[in-house]
Amino acid sequence: MIETAMVELIDRATAECAEQQRPDLHNRLRQIRTRVLDPAQLVLVVGEPKQGKSELINALVNASVCDSGDDVTTLVPTLVRHADHPTAQVVEQEPAGGPTALDRFPVPVEQVRERIGQAIGNGRPVSRGEVGIPRAVLKDGLVLMDTPGFGATSSTLTARTLGVVAEADVLLIVSDATQELTHNELTFLKKVAKLCPNVALVQPKTDVTPHWRKVVEVNQRHLADSGINAKIFPVSSTIRMQAMHAKDAGLNSESGFPQLVEYLRGEALGKHDQLTRRLVAQNVADAVDDLSEALKAELAGQSPRTAAQTLIELETAQRRSEDLRRITGRWQKALSDGIGELFADIEFDFRERSWAITTQIGETFEEADPVPVWDDFAAWLDGALMTAIEENFSWLDRRREQLRDRITDEFLREYPGARPRVEQAALPDPFDQVVPLKQPSNGTYKRFDQVLTGLRGSYGGVLMFGLITSQLGLGLLNVVTICSGLVLGSRSLGEEKDARLRRRQAEAKTTAQRYVENVVFHVNKEAKDVIRATHRALHQHFNQLTEEAQMEISLAIQEIKRTAERSAVDREDRAREIRRKLEELALLRRRAGMLTANRITAA
Repeated sequence: MIETAMVELIDRATAECAEQQRPDLHNRLRQIRTRVLDPAQLVLVVGEPKQGKSELINALVNASVCDSGDDVTTLVPTLVRHADHPTAQVVEQEPAGGPTALDRFPVPVEQVRERIGQAIGNGRPVSRGEVGIPRAVLKDGLVLMDTPGFGATSSTLTARTLGVVAEADVLLIVSDATQELTHNELTFLKKVAKLCPNVALVQPKTDVTPHWRKVVEVNQRHLADSGINAKIFPVSSTIRMQAMHAKDAGLNSESGFPQLVEYLRGEALGKHDQLTRRLVAQNVADAVDDLSEALKAELAGQSPRTAAQTLIELETAQRRSEDLRRITGRWQKALSDGIGELFADIEFDFRERSWAITTQIGETFEEADPVPVWDDFAAWLDGALMTAIEENFSWLDRRREQLRDRITDEFLREYPGARPRVEQAALPDPFDQVVPLKQPSNGTYKRFDQVLTGLRGSYGGVLMFGLITSQLGLGLLNVVTICSGLVLGSRSLGEEKDARLRRRQAEAKTTAQRYVENVVFHVNKEAKDVIRATHRALHQHFNQLTEEAQMEISLAIQEIKRTAERSAVDREDRAREIRRKLEELALLRRRAGMLTANRITAA
């Protein structure tokens, strides 16, 4: 009976949204209607990229059902539910059949991510992936859903995440315990709390930071200040997986997962009816409030106004449009100039660091023999280059944030959400892409070659001094000629060794410098790719804000003109219609409020 009444209430609110031409509210309420009629309890896991969402689900069900890692990005939602045997499906939405026409294609469990990537690459309308596994935690109807990260460079991924929020019974917001909640995360929390009021914050990676308790305390204050009622669960997915593998109850308790599992069992399963009531009540109330605000604004515009008032409002709106055009020109020029400066400064910075390394190479091989020190030298060179890369990219991250802040603070202060998140750039690894550092040749001086070099040097000495001593009546071979031959032979041998050493040093310098230049080439290419991606992301973000503001101004101008053209009789008729509609919406709002008090009346 209660379920029927909730569905009827949603249908009434949906009809009002359709009448007021609000497809966004209409679609949200249709999703919630589907959730009310579904006996499963959906727990949605959301968060920014690289926060540990997939690892969290894997740890909850003790199985690698969601791909995770630094190089893995969730493209579409993945649903994990109970099944007697492991199964997996790729779910596609058929546009011709409407929003509920879904095609399911069975795939091997271990190939879900690969098949989803292939389908998206082929242009298929993939809706989500579904995985079924036999797990006790899922047996009573608990369903987990991994989602694409919000706030990513691709706005499509964020839209996909928001698109499924309204379907959830419980939301788990994942933000790792290495840092406090960001502005973007708090903004997203406020937004999704309106779609699903049953929210908890999960903070994984407590095993990698000793200061996670302080972070949890700070986040509790952030949530309280933002008016968000959410519990916080600090956990470690790594420790949980180790505990499950070793069947160690103490280690499992240390992971923090027992408290999270108990919360899910108590909130999602034990309080399913109460949570559903809250979900329906809040979303219907929000939809009605949005419709009422729009109608009240329109009602205020029905009062007669003078030509002077209309002209003032029109001039104000046009002035805002002109100001926006000037602001747009300024931030676009600032962005273009900033990106140009960033290209030049980052390239110069890394070349300057590489020149210092090259100078050190020259100084090293002015004295040292490359052959005996080559292994230590190669390790030092790679370490020095990696340090230079880390410092260069660290500075690149700071400069990107400075560019973002300069555009935001100087030109777009009046627009909320103007400060986008700048993801930390991944460090390049050029050493696998360059030709390995080769040891100089000619490092071995064979004994036979040394003897020949000594004989060549001693021959001249014996002959020269033999001619001199022969004038004194001595033979060609005597003490003087033999000693002189030994001295000159030793000197020739020493000179040849020095010459070989200098050739090895020169070859080592050339080889190492060529290696450094190759690394510089690849690192500069990676840095330029990061800067170009930053340029695209910032331009897309600020351009979207500009377009939204321009659209708002254009709609305001159109409304002012339409209002001025209406006759007094038309305005009065429309005002009476709006008042009647507001009374109906107020009644609907009261019925939604009765849900949380366990009272609901029939229409």
